[in-house]
Parts: sequence; structure tokens; C-alpha cells
Amino acid sequence: MPETANKPGRILLLQWSGSAYDSLRGFLRLAGEEFAADGHEVHTVVIDHPGWQDKLNAAVGGGALFALGMSGVGADLTTGDKHLLWEAVKIPFFDWNCDHPCYFPNRHAIRNRYLLHGYVFPDHARYAMRHFNANGSACFLHMGIPPRRIFAGAPLPARARNGRIVFTKSGADTNSIEARWRSFVPPLRELVFAAAEELYHRSTADFLEVLGRLAEPHGLLLDGNSELTLNLIREVDTYVRFRRASLVVDTVLRYPVDVYGTGWEHIDWSGGSAAYKGPADWNRMTTLLPGYLGCLSTNPLIDESVHDRSFFALAANVVPVADSNAFSRRHMAGLERYAFRFEPQSIRAAVEALLAGPEQALEHTEAAWRALDPVFAMRESLRRLAVYARMVATNARCAP
Repeated sequence: MPETANKPGRILLLQWSGSAYDSLRGFLRLAGEEFAADGHEVHTVVIDHPGWQDKLNAAVGGGALFALGMSGVGADLTTGDKHLLWEAVKIPFFDWNCDHPCYFPNRHAIRNRYLLHGYVFPDHARYAMRHFNANGSACFLHMGIPPRRIFAGAPLPARARNGRIVFTKSGADTNSIEARWRSFVPPLRELVFAAAEELYHRSTADFLEVLGRLAEPHGLLLDGNSELTLNLIREVDTYVRFRRASLVVDTVLRYPVDVYGTGWEHIDWSGGSAAYKGPADWNRMTTLLPGYLGCLSTNPLIDESVHDRSFFALAANVVPVADSNAFSRRHMAGLERYAFRFEPQSIRAAVEALLAGPEQALEHTEAAWRALDPVFAMRESLRRLAVYARMVATNARCAP
């Protein structure tokens, strides 16, 4: 790429007015601030607000280096004659996806030079390339460590913390999911139950192989780009994540943990030290996070990155307490004593290691932040994104 690829210009951010706890808007707002700090002119369009079409038309009419949306928002906008908007206005659109391609798969299959398929997790990008391969390439960019400035007063000394651990995560009673599965026709009923058990301790990279192996004795062969396969992956992915989260909450009820989110009514909160605080949006959690000792998290069945909760915890100097994976073992080795497997004894050991030596844990966290921030900072991801988004000339498959 020529050096002019990093030249500042106009960038469009496409948002939806609401998301889970307003997190996607929070991410994009941060992205806009980082782009502006690099000299770019940032314009934001909320595509479900009144008059958004006029605002978008004005924004694209002035030209732009590229547009950015998250998890498909804005990616599939079309003109009146049903052509992709971004091709019509000749502005590249970078779709930065947080979820596995089994969610809204048609968006990942759009084949157009002006739409770049990007992913927060390398694991998801690999699946998209292997089974969708819309344009012959895909990008993965870690969400990364946000700037410390977003956490007022961070880092706080240990004595100024509340002595507790925060867990921000939606929950669900997996018994209700199992009840729905029992209504599935055979062999799908047998498939989801067997796959859920086998994949409980594995990542989504293994889902297709396991589902395919379990389906074949029933005379069913599965492809990675079929509606049936993607529906099965989505069912098992959702179930395993909720089951893991419930195990974590059940295990930490005796510890000083504050749980924020929805769907935790199936947990008995009486008699323990943990407390259920209900839902909290992005702004509130950003304000509260620096006052905690630890941030409990479960990764979304990925092995090549960590959840944004861990990256944000590093920036706030709050100890990330999360399930261990290949990324954390390689890049966050000094924090592995606070990592766990999905077994009660392992979860308890990670929590107790933090509570037994909070000042030491905070020192290890600060050392990890200093080591990782130069490479895995959000600003670095966004700078690479700005380069990838302008690679329109090469964003196409050579063969139809």
C-alpha cells in the first residue's frame, strides 16, 4: 500500500440506536475519538433515527475514505434499484463483526468489492474465509485495549477499591433451551444434545468437525455454508455460552462478586456474598469498573483473542479473571494464575488467587497492560483498519 493510505480524511460511522447495554455504540464512539485524534474528520449516522436517510445522503455526497459499522449495521444498505449503496457511492464499507458468522450469515456472504468483511476474533474470520469466502479475503482486528483516559481516576490504589469482582454478562436458564431441543425432529434432537456435551470444553473452531462426525451415522452430511449447519452451530454456541456462564455464577456465589446483566432469575442469590445488580449500560460500567479489584469474564468460545471485558480491564488496571485460552497463555502469561477452566475447582482457585493477594494481582495486571498496549491497543487496530478499508482494488476474488 502507498504511504498515502494513512493520509487523514473523512470517515463515516454507521450506528444503530440500541444494542445490548449500548456496547456497540460505545465501541464506535471510542473509535470515532481515536480516528479524530489521528486527524480524521468523523461523521456519525444513526440509521434508525428520524431523517437518517437525508443525513446519510449528505455524508456520502461529500465523499469519504471509508465507512465503518459493527456487526452488520449498515453493511447491506441498498439504493432504490437494489444495488449495494457503498458500491453506488464508491465508498468502501468495513463491517467489523463481533459474532460468529452463524449469526446473520447472509451478511457474511455478500460479494462486493466495496464491502470488506472484518472480524474482532481471528477464529471467526477463519470460518468466514473457509466457508463463505465472499471476496477472497477477510480481516481480523482485535477489539484491543481502549485508552486509559476513558476510566476516570484509573488506576486506583488497592485500598481505594471496593474489594469486589464485577461480572457483566447476560444469562439464561439452559433447562429452557434443552426443553425446546426436545421438540426437534430426529436426528437433529440427538445431534444438538450430543454436540453440546462434546463441545462444552472446546471452541467454535471445532464445532463443524464435531457436528459433521455426529451427523454422518444418521446419513446426514453437513457443509459449513448451509442453513442447517449454521443453525446447529448457533444453537450449540448459545447453549454452551449460557451453560458456562451459569457454572461461573453458581461457583462464585460465596465470593464478593457483583453480577450485572439480564436473565439471572434462575439463580438462587440468597445466603451468598455475590449480589445480582441487574442490567447496566456501557456508560455506567465504564464508570464503575475502576473501583473493582477484578473483572470476571467468559470468552465467546474463541482461542485466538480475548473478550473485550479483559481488554477493558487491563486499561482500567482491574484484574481480568477469565477462562484460559491460547491467546491468554501466550500474551498474558503473567495473569494465568487468575485464569480458569470451566470446572468449579479451577474457577474457585482463580478467584481466591486474586482475593488472597490483591496488590500483587494489580501489579501483574499493570505489567501486562504495559507489555500489551503498544501492540494490542485499540488505536493500533483502528489504524490497521483504516489501511485495510482502503484496499478496495484488491477486495475481490479473481474467479467467479
